[in-house]
Amino acid sequence: MKIFIGSSNSQQSLADLRQIAMIIEEESHEPIPWNKLGLFPLGNYALDILRNISLNVDAAILIFNEDDKLWYRNDYSLQPRDNVVLEFGLFFSQLGRDRTIICRRGQEKIPSDLNGIMYCNLNKEFKAQAVLIEWLQSLHSKNS
Repeated sequence: MKIFIGSSNSQQSLADLRQIAMIIEEESHEPIPWNKLGLFPLGNYALDILRNISLNVDAAILIFNEDDKLWYRNDYSLQPRDNVVLEFGLFFSQLGRDRTIICRRGQEKIPSDLNGIMYCNLNKEFKAQAVLIEWLQSLHSKNS
């Protein structure tokens, strides 16, 4: 199965992306990281490319991290990069909630409409790996 991985280009997010890609490979799936060479050809529109990717993958993982400072209710908070949140919505609408998950690192503020969604907590590395493997294995049974 092909699994898209989206994240920001921060150092921590890219490290998480590499780790998740290795787990995907170990479970005999094909990771499709957003920064894969040639995935976004010059002269094309990113949203069109993402839409096409969503039609040609079996699942998606979006990494939410403390990427951007946001002035919110008289204080600063940290939030995931806007494009990663948008990409979650795009893949969620195409693939469904069983095949689109969020991996979070930190205590970032997320849109209130996403509260209540179970996510993979990357702050707990070993548990995160076990949860990801369980989810990846469940994809096999959903494909049968």
